[in-house]
Amino acid sequence: MLDPEPDGPPSALRAARRAWAAADPEATHHLVLQDDALPVAGCLDRLASLAAAEPDAAFSLHAEWGSMTSHAIRLAAVLGHTLAPVVDDYIPCVALVLPVEAALGFEEYARTKVAEDAPDDVAMLDYLADRNIRALIPVANLVDHHEALSLVGNNKFGPRPATCLPPADTVADGPHSLLTGLDVIPYYDFWGQYSDALLPDDSVTNGWVRTSARDWLLGRGITREELTATLEESLARRPESDLLRERISEVVLTELWIVAFLHGVVAAGLARDDGASLDLTGSRKNRPPMPGTCARFPRSPRGAPKKNASTLQRAIPDDPAPE
Repeated sequence: MLDPEPDGPPSALRAARRAWAAADPEATHHLVLQDDALPVAGCLDRLASLAAAEPDAAFSLHAEWGSMTSHAIRLAAVLGHTLAPVVDDYIPCVALVLPVEAALGFEEYARTKVAEDAPDDVAMLDYLADRNIRALIPVANLVDHHEALSLVGNNKFGPRPATCLPPADTVADGPHSLLTGLDVIPYYDFWGQYSDALLPDDSVTNGWVRTSARDWLLGRGITREELTATLEESLARRPESDLLRERISEVVLTELWIVAFLHGVVAAGLARDDGASLDLTGSRKNRPPMPGTCARFPRSPRGAPKKNASTLQRAIPDDPAPE
């Protein structure tokens, strides 16, 4: 589907409106691929299996490795789930699937409620929220991203590969399970080089707001001094420590460590509540947000930050295994 106004201001929304309006009313779902989408082998078979499991959901098939959603994917991967929620403040639209009724309804919504210069992915987030349609993503992304010139200027974000891709020999059929029970999601802000925690908030469209990962951990009795000490202990055991300090600095190393630490705290808490075990070996198939990640963590309490949390259990990484 080509841009109806190729000489107009750069916009993915113009072509997106036409692409969604072209859905077949007799179909169950409609898939739209942007021109930089790279589907994996067996993509349609895998997608059919997911759509059969969650027929009323929207499926984004690609989440770039530094997005908020990428961290939900990593948590789902270590816990053995095949689906994760999309939690970004936009809907990744490189490859998106909607139930056909929702696909056909987007044109009218965009025409009557969306500014002409609005990003298509933000417009889609608002639309799905308005229709109360859940947006999910396969834990093994079904589409990678071709690093071509972005018409809307997204090259400034750097490479945007998929968070993880399925091995070629994996079976497309289910059973499928969705990661649920999240009340905090780690997030590395690569623009600010800072460790964040996403907390649920129904007052915003995507349902999540950002706060400091340090503050969240401190609310559970884990001090900044302890975080720094465990990082130094880990670096002391690694032959590449000097190279890491030289290439990405102590500041970035510390922020990445805190994000990885929080990943372990959250994953261990979810595993404990579900009676599940962590697939730490499988988790390394995921692309980390930056080099380095923790691998083993003890159990930890879950929940939103609490004041005066003096009785909360501490959660300190227990000898993180080297990558």
